[in-house]
Amino acid sequence: QGSKQLLNNYPVYITSKQWDEAVNSSKKDGRRLLRYLIRFVFTTDELKYSCGLGKRKRSVQSGETGPERRPLDPVKVTCLREFIRMHCTSNPEWWMPSEEQINKVFSDAVGHARQGRAVGTFLHNGHSCCEGAEHPHDELYGRGLPDAPAD
Repeated sequence: QGSKQLLNNYPVYITSKQWDEAVNSSKKDGRRLLRYLIRFVFTTDELKYSCGLGKRKRSVQSGETGPERRPLDPVKVTCLREFIRMHCTSNPEWWMPSEEQINKVFSDAVGHARQGRAVGTFLHNGHSCCEGAEHPHDELYGRGLPDAPAD
């Protein structure tokens, strides 16, 4: 179970098995690949308790209590961005996501972690369940729950 360093100048590693899963499941779509890599590189808690990329400005009087959310580790974020660009450039059959799409994948990952689905749902004891189902639990979350305050 070797680990693979994504880019030489970043201390970001995933296992060869994770890499194979990410590539084989991504159907040559840079967004999907990024979604897998985010799941492997960040823990659920890192995602859940972050403010994503920290781009959105928060109003100070939003009355939010609790620990201040920190942006995701910028080293990991930059590494994943660069890696996706490099991978899609060197593999022209892969679909290269735009800057906005890359940002959206990150914010979706944070949103899913907060709803309790990202990593726990997909990686069960290190095995991927629910393969191919993008959002297997939408029915559960979508109905019968009181509206959660929007982020």
